[in-house]
Amino acid sequence: MSGTTTTAAQTTGTTKSSKSAVPRVPCPAVHLPWREGAEELAWHESRRFARVRVVAWTCHEHRATWYELCEAGGLAFIRRHDGRQGKQRVRESHAWPLAEARRMWVALLSGQVR
Repeated sequence: MSGTTTTAAQTTGTTKSSKSAVPRVPCPAVHLPWREGAEELAWHESRRFARVRVVAWTCHEHRATWYELCEAGGLAFIRRHDGRQGKQRVRESHAWPLAEARRMWVALLSGQVR
């Protein structure tokens, strides 16, 4: 032995707090890249659908602006949550057929649109 000790927190990847051990894991949500020249989507206040299913999302814990891919009535759209000025503002893109909306979602995730 070299005289150093290894704690359980070091071997299990946890952080010891006064209440309990909390695992240190990276955020599993998607974090969007920023790209110059990305196409700007048109964002609207619209609430076109009464019932919406959120099928995918980006990180909302580490970003002031985050997104959801929503489906309703055979169409899909992207919902944008913007909390940069201390007030949550929710806007939505146009609604597309499902396949087109998924292509737009991938473009958003890759930084081609914003």
